[in-house]
Amino acid sequence: MSGSYRGYAAMTATVLIWGSAYPLIYVAERFISPAALTALRAAIGGAFLAAVYRRFQVGWRELIGGVINIAGMVSLLNLAVTMVPNPSIAAVLIYTQPLFTALMTPFALNRRVTGLQYAGVALGVAGVVVMVLEGLKLSYLTGIAIGLAGGLVWATGTVYYEKYLARGDVPGETTFMTLSATPFVLALWPLGMRFIVTPFSVAIGLYMAVVVQGLGWLLWFIAVTELGGVRAGALSMLTPVAAVAFTLLFLHRPLTASQSLGAALTILGSGLVQVGGVI
Repeated sequence: MSGSYRGYAAMTATVLIWGSAYPLIYVAERFISPAALTALRAAIGGAFLAAVYRRFQVGWRELIGGVINIAGMVSLLNLAVTMVPNPSIAAVLIYTQPLFTALMTPFALNRRVTGLQYAGVALGVAGVVVMVLEGLKLSYLTGIAIGLAGGLVWATGTVYYEKYLARGDVPGETTFMTLSATPFVLALWPLGMRFIVTPFSVAIGLYMAVVVQGLGWLLWFIAVTELGGVRAGALSMLTPVAAVAFTLLFLHRPLTASQSLGAALTILGSGLVQVGGVI
């Protein structure tokens, strides 16, 4: 298989794996609390990556990156899924990350943001507004806010990574960041660390840790190596689309018309930000 085909195959698998996570997190909440699920992803997923790569890049900067990108973002992702009526809404909100990153870039990285990227930001913001107007109930708005916070934290982690870690050993850094986040997630124990052990909950927990966190990152590294960061990043915007499809398949929960419109605008806006710097 040639490099490009291998890259596209890896990217397709990554999108499907990461997209499938959202309805499964929603179902798992009956047995596994969001904080406990994050701890599983950090500990077992990190162990999977360590077994594959057999190396770490250890340092304070990597530790901070793990706190932001794993303990912070993944915890907010898991919580957002449980707070919105349709888990694919959380996927769309988490993938507002490029919008926040574009707004931070001129100040944090001293890089120019193109007009097309700003247009993407405007389009994405319009999409979020459309989704917000779907329902002004407090619980729904809280879920929206947590999802957006997840996108913001992810963007912060992206900017931090680009500024301090981008020139390092990426697999080694990611392995250490994932594992090192575990004690910080366990510090959330007072907020509720619940795991009701059943065959079903164990299967979902292992899938989230080994497949989503471990194998998902492994495939992502292959995709980035073969396709380049810009193309892989643009294709990753299909993850919320996959989440919509898997939510419909597993939970039989379609988005409403206004949610679909808002999601489409948001995903399109994030995609424009991803490719806008190279067009």
